[in-house]
Amino acid sequence: MTSKPSTGEWPFVSVLISTKDRRPDLAQALASLERQDYPREHFEVIVVEETGEPQAPPGVRYVAIPKESRGFGYTRAVALRHAQGSLVAFIDDDCEAEPSWLRELIAPLQGDPTILGVAGVVRVRNANPIGICENILGFPGGGLAYLSQADGRLVETRHLSTCNCAYRAEALDKVGGFPEVAPWSGEDYLVGRWVSRLGRCVYTPRAIVFHKPRGSFSRVFRWFIRRGRQEVWLLRHYPDVAELRAGNLLGTSLILRAGAVVGLASLAGLPPLGTLGLLLLAYAGIQNLRYRFCWRYYRAVWLPVLLPLTKLTMGLGGELGRWIEAARWARDLAGGHVRSRGTL
Repeated sequence: MTSKPSTGEWPFVSVLISTKDRRPDLAQALASLERQDYPREHFEVIVVEETGEPQAPPGVRYVAIPKESRGFGYTRAVALRHAQGSLVAFIDDDCEAEPSWLRELIAPLQGDPTILGVAGVVRVRNANPIGICENILGFPGGGLAYLSQADGRLVETRHLSTCNCAYRAEALDKVGGFPEVAPWSGEDYLVGRWVSRLGRCVYTPRAIVFHKPRGSFSRVFRWFIRRGRQEVWLLRHYPDVAELRAGNLLGTSLILRAGAVVGLASLAGLPPLGTLGLLLLAYAGIQNLRYRFCWRYYRAVWLPVLLPLTKLTMGLGGELGRWIEAARWARDLAGGHVRSRGTL
């Protein structure tokens, strides 16, 4: 990565986008970048597309790579190798940036040389109730949960999502950039933790992008299966930074905990279905209490029902994904397939 010199108050920024078979979404993302109130000559847009039919959008540096399903870690590493900016910003191909996004995202990096990375706000718009619930619950990129916690302030974070974040290029160089083998994503999770070990990373409530939501229980469920598999893969290959621990697979299992309570209730002579119904009501109450901040932003009669249902869908999908990947790990161990870090 070669850096282009910064000039005055407008440092040169490389904005990186990874994409695959989503050209209508990509076109909207690129249109939002053209509306930035940041001088166009002071930022470049690099699009890395995994495709069998390259088609360069106008006004960007375009890199086509073969459709080999090597994952976002690989495509982001490719984009990073082409970046010229002293600052590197990331946005997803299904996001649209507010006009002030880039200026607000890099402002903390301009104002404090000790800050190495910045994460921004991820909201949704024109979303259905399930999509709104996804965002309230903090997905993707922290969603409404992070925005509420920040309460208008710049706050410290280790959680930087490539749907809305920026780094100093030299910090990415020091940590070796993005791991090129990460089958279930999670490459941004790793980089965020590696960079935050070098110096400060912060979350700004002023840099806003709007992410396209999943918008259905089936899509949310499949998404969280992938996220669950990602957690176990990270534990297996990068245990020093993974938040999941092997013991948590049992201790945090919704199904096992609910099954234990229902089993004990049955032994005590209580009806299993009634016990399960009470558990679900208690779960709904806890989630509505936990995410009560959402009433500052949305007032809808469906929230008390759909919010816990969306959370439960996420939890069950994540749990299934963790057990699938844990079983794969166990099979590899039983077969003597010892894998080194960063290999598949």
